[in-house]
Amino acid sequence: MDELDPLGFETQEWPFYWLTRATGLYLSRLERSLKAEGLDVARYRVLMCVRPGQARSIGEIAELAIVKLPTMLKIVQRMQADGLVLARPREEDGRFTDVTLTSAGVDARQRVWHMAHSIYEKAFSGDTPPDRVTVNEQMARIVARLSD
Repeated sequence: MDELDPLGFETQEWPFYWLTRATGLYLSRLERSLKAEGLDVARYRVLMCVRPGQARSIGEIAELAIVKLPTMLKIVQRMQADGLVLARPREEDGRFTDVTLTSAGVDARQRVWHMAHSIYEKAFSGDTPPDRVTVNEQMARIVARLSD
């Protein structure tokens, strides 16, 4: 311990430093790639949360994408105006709005998946599949412990 820092805190020994740094670098690279497609990270998240032929509620997408519901509603509205998704009240319960991909949305999903996957491959190059599984399992345990 030193008297200027009685906690002895070292940034690079803090796992959340590395998680935040890795996430920031990933999103920065992804954002640059998406810009060439006229998309952004928010739209990418929606495209990846809704599978072709599947409907998801705006609330489900917001939860998966880790975005607040009002923000997600605006993102979906912009994507509908861009012709990437259709948003309709759920037939069985009009309180929910279901989102589906249009054919343009399916095409965009395919293109952005390849971009994201190439960044993923760069990030994990040299790691073995079991290493990737271990990272996912560790992250899932952390999320579970931090979840309410």
